[in-house]
Amino acid sequence: MQRNFILNIGLSTLTTILVFTNNISPTFSQMIIGNLADTSTQEKAENSQQDAVKFLCKEIFDPASESNIPATVAWVPKRNGHVRLIGWKSEYFSSWSPEKRCASVTKNFQKYYDEGRLDYLSTGKRNGYPVICAAKQGENCTKDNHLFTIKHGHNPKIVLQRLLGIFEGQSSTVLYQNSGKQLYVEMQNVFDKAPLVEVED
Repeated sequence: MQRNFILNIGLSTLTTILVFTNNISPTFSQMIIGNLADTSTQEKAENSQQDAVKFLCKEIFDPASESNIPATVAWVPKRNGHVRLIGWKSEYFSSWSPEKRCASVTKNFQKYYDEGRLDYLSTGKRNGYPVICAAKQGENCTKDNHLFTIKHGHNPKIVLQRLLGIFEGQSSTVLYQNSGKQLYVEMQNVFDKAPLVEVED
């Protein structure tokens, strides 16, 4: 008798839930689904922000000159450390000091990264000057992706390799070569594989 009473209550409750579910207005259902989707999207955005790379201008030790130099570095949260990108050596640039150039170009790195355009570093020419730019694979350097200009008389490919420490073997695994004509350095590989460096606070 008691068991039948419990079963009847259970069936009655289940029936009530099913009736309530069927009677929910489509608008209310969509609101619930929409709120769940918004929460999921917000969580993904927060996780993406936590993993986002930040670009900084910091002093680092340069083995070639045996002194500290200003450098554009990337803070990579997934590795909990800094990766050297560009060591600013004055012999490759004119007019601006290494410190001023570091500050300016570091802002450009952050801008292109935030806009989703920092896939590769590449080389080219603008207005007759050799330049380094943030490019997509197969893309040329333009005014819209220009990072910085190099002194006349310097090969931009060699300068880019030296600035990144590739000739010293520090970053040899991050190169992408397109038919030997255009040099591309894949930035995600730099973030994932380049050696971590100590920076001055």
